[in-house]
Amino acid sequence: MKRRTPTTYRSLLAVLLALALCLAPCLALAGGVNVEEARSSVFRVAVRDASGTVVSFGSAFYAGKLEDNPVLVTNYHVVSKNPEGVNLWLNAQTELHCQVLASLENTDIALLTLEDPLEGRSPLPLGTEAEAGVTVGDDVYALGFPTADISDTMTSYAEDVSVTKGVISKKSTWLSVPYYQSDVAINGGNSGGPLLHESGAVIGVCTMKMEQAEGIGGAIMIEEVLGLMQEEGASYVKLSEYTSASPDASSQPSAQPAEETVQPDASQIEETPATQTAGQTVVKRNTAGIWIGVFVVSALLFLGLIAYLLMVKKRRGAGAEGFVLPTLKKVRGYVVGKNGAYAGAIISIGNETVFFGRDPQQCQMVFDASQQQISRVHCSLRYDETLGCFLLENYSKNGTYLGDGRPIEDGRPARLESGDSFYLADSHNLFELIDKKSGPVSFWTRGS
Repeated sequence: MKRRTPTTYRSLLAVLLALALCLAPCLALAGGVNVEEARSSVFRVAVRDASGTVVSFGSAFYAGKLEDNPVLVTNYHVVSKNPEGVNLWLNAQTELHCQVLASLENTDIALLTLEDPLEGRSPLPLGTEAEAGVTVGDDVYALGFPTADISDTMTSYAEDVSVTKGVISKKSTWLSVPYYQSDVAINGGNSGGPLLHESGAVIGVCTMKMEQAEGIGGAIMIEEVLGLMQEEGASYVKLSEYTSASPDASSQPSAQPAEETVQPDASQIEETPATQTAGQTVVKRNTAGIWIGVFVVSALLFLGLIAYLLMVKKRRGAGAEGFVLPTLKKVRGYVVGKNGAYAGAIISIGNETVFFGRDPQQCQMVFDASQQQISRVHCSLRYDETLGCFLLENYSKNGTYLGDGRPIEDGRPARLESGDSFYLADSHNLFELIDKKSGPVSFWTRGS
């Protein structure tokens, strides 16, 4: 019998790895999640001040009902700038005013209610860790409206919802709040959107991302939302109640609409036939398209495998090319919070400039609006390749100081080395700079 060489084993390993990578999307499609359907239950939220100016924006999702009124979930920091001016954005001309039913600042969640029904939209099923069977490595999807500006093209049709996919990296806790950490892309505007598990259930609320690191985001576990909904007497759909419809379900009547409900153009909204029966949400699913996709991908994979084996045979045993992992972003050092809001936090610093201040749209290190001694953009820290050190620059009238109390002059950045410290306005907001040999970091900054 012909002896297999190490090169042959490497070739077989490469084939098996490629096979696993190609089958992963098929397995996800075969699960209970229906991302296209879920998009119709996600909305853009815009918060206006007393003058009508938009001061905050984010995402929200339809999660349940309080009597006959829809209940939506978002983040507290999305609506905190003016709880009286929260609006659900349906299109460029139509907004529905929302009431903030309840909110928890420390947990960063808020419940919204509407007087008008959301026709053609269904509450998304909510699933706890145990109900959805969440484990590390499971596929998840973040749905929302990531954007950095407000324009007349911003609408809230189902096809406008952005979807990003990743996996659960681990389960974590920050400030006593449980989170799912994942590599799903989360950006400004995603805050308040649902984290959808491969089982089809919403398991978290997209809330934050790690600055100075790639592919690390955080979603508050849905258990925190369920507790608040139960306190307010709001009902929700469990994963076990979210079942496939019978063949004639689409012919059943939908809930009666309220009078004078403003609706977007029906031609621009994805149809989601649904009916309500005995506290159960019944949804018609199009599984034929899923299996067609699985068949097509499997056929392409089979043809690719045959081509690969023919190539290996032609090369007469030549080994497969090795897989090269992407280079991780270079870390220049870390900033350690010594006291204040960031006490105990460790922030990785790369080649990008990190801004400190109260403005979440311009700063990565964001302070609470109540800390008036911190300016909207207070100071910045960056690594200078030429000088081989960090530069700290002040922009605030309240001042940025070195650890020994010396103020940093405007327009003249101070050079910092490992072990140097600095503070913003006063010593209650003290940070220390350490070199990159100090180990990994674990720190979150909230999205907007």
